[in-house]
Amino acid sequence: MAKTDWKDADGIVADDPVYSGKNTHSVVFTYKVDDHFYSGTFTTGDTYRKGDPIPVRYDPKNPERNDWVVKQARMYWIFGIVIAVVIAIIVVAHMF
Repeated sequence: MAKTDWKDADGIVADDPVYSGKNTHSVVFTYKVDDHFYSGTFTTGDTYRKGDPIPVRYDPKNPERNDWVVKQARMYWIFGIVIAVVIAIIVVAHMF
């Protein structure tokens, strides 16, 4: 099954994130599907606390398979790339 067919679930950070080096944290989350609880982990540079809500996608045929939804993190990457391109254009323009 393609990940585009996966379902959304409301996850929650299960415990305070653990520092894993280089300004990143390992985050454990849980989510509920049909009265069963499942868990997953992800590593991020963002700040989370126990109890924070997070969006999760899971495979409806095997709910243990999950992905943390990185909607907000993707926006930061896009913003960063746009800023880098603008800076590069400014630098090149001042060279000539």
